[in-house]
Amino acid sequence: MAGAWYLHHVGDDDRERAIEAIVAPSRQRTRSPRWLWATALVIGAGCAVAFVVVLFRGGDATPSGPAPAATATGHGFATGLALGIGVGIAIGFLIARRPQSSATAADHSSRSRP
Repeated sequence: MAGAWYLHHVGDDDRERAIEAIVAPSRQRTRSPRWLWATALVIGAGCAVAFVVVLFRGGDATPSGPAPAATATGHGFATGLALGIGVGIAIGFLIARRPQSSATAADHSSRSRP
């Protein structure tokens, strides 16, 4: 039976036509309307002009006083590390306890074939 994959069956023509009828519309590329391109061009040009104006004009903001001192509000590296390990263990435990589908469980179980 080597090479039997190319044998032609009677119902295959109808099946191929049905598949082509479904796939053909997705292959047709719809063109974007000109007004959409013009709008995108105007918005892009406006953004480019605004960027250049801000770039060359510079900022006008002046500091009103001394900057406030930075204060540490975080809980630290150790707390984040402990939280990450705890969440990782919880997720790993849930994945390990997830029920397997019957097809994969039968194929991979050491008890299915002694």
